[in-house]
Amino acid sequence: MSAGGGGTEDLNLVPYLDIMVNLIMFMIVVTAYIVELKEAPVLPPAYGGGGGASNEQKAYLTVAMAEKGYVIIAGGTAEGTEAPIMKKGNQYDTKALTAKLKELKAALPNLTETIVITAGSTENYAEVMATMDAVRFDGVATKPLFTGVTLASVVQQ
Repeated sequence: MSAGGGGTEDLNLVPYLDIMVNLIMFMIVVTAYIVELKEAPVLPPAYGGGGGASNEQKAYLTVAMAEKGYVIIAGGTAEGTEAPIMKKGNQYDTKALTAKLKELKAALPNLTETIVITAGSTENYAEVMATMDAVRFDGVATKPLFTGVTLASVVQQ
């Protein structure tokens, strides 16, 4: 045996593990309480008829996000298509969309409270969220315009 040591000692990992556990607990608390995630309610599309007792056909609207602007389709048919709301520069005109939807909601008494938004692969997340906000409220934050929003994608062949 030499005087310089050379013996085998175990490394004490307890202080290191104590620090790591404290860091992990801190990150869990920060994630759970400080980071606030917002969500917008999105309804899945309803398929099939329920055979309801009402004979009145409910009208529905679809807002298509096209390359040149918004296209509003009433009832899912081509003859129900409204004049397109053109983009202002590169931005969708959400205020004009809200005004047009308010006008249509007043004109169509049997309109559903759910609206369908179709977006292609060229629209980004911020544009889709701005469109959802424009169709949900009529400019006054306390009065909803359409309470349900259904998202659909454009199928290209």
